[in-house]
Amino acid sequence: MRETPDSKLQADAVETPDIRWLKILTEYLQKCDVRLDSCPRILDIGCGNNVKWNYLAITYYLAGHGLGMPHYVGIDQSEEAFEEAKKILGELVEFKAEDAQNLTDFLRQQFQIVLIRHPDIATAPDRPRIWHKIFLETAKVLDPNGCVILTSFWLKDHIPAQALLEKTGLSIVFSGSNKYPGKQFDISSEGEPLRFDKYILIAKKSTLH
Repeated sequence: MRETPDSKLQADAVETPDIRWLKILTEYLQKCDVRLDSCPRILDIGCGNNVKWNYLAITYYLAGHGLGMPHYVGIDQSEEAFEEAKKILGELVEFKAEDAQNLTDFLRQQFQIVLIRHPDIATAPDRPRIWHKIFLETAKVLDPNGCVILTSFWLKDHIPAQALLEKTGLSIVFSGSNKYPGKQFDISSEGEPLRFDKYILIAKKSTLH
């Protein structure tokens, strides 16, 4: 029998990151009423090498909803950050080694999904300022009917991320624990278990004028 995206969604025995992210997309895009165009534009900020899993999840999701292949752009600060993924994905993803604080300097399109995983807001005093600039640029390239999907591995990044996104004028349509987090990889000094994609935020452009 031919494997379909739905059968992948139910294959829990050996769950790879792409299947986990397919579950996340299925859960939260529907919950937040995000409707994608055929062949939507996807922007992955700080994509790293994990973009290979994120790209697969997006394509599974689109196929399961009768939509076409995405126009997928992955951004990170250096070529080395996504070197492995670029060898695997080739021209399926448009890779850019750029600073996300200046998105509108090199991006002219708008995107229906902007994916941001694990922003390091709490790691240094200057990081909130840097991420506020990134979020301001993100809001400018976000399609009016699109959304930002942001995940964090602890509350020290999740709560500031929500405040900074709201400060840009975006509306938070979901904020809380992710139903499909990844494995625990550490524990904070305060005793919080750290898990990949432990918390999730979905933000959209405000309909208020």
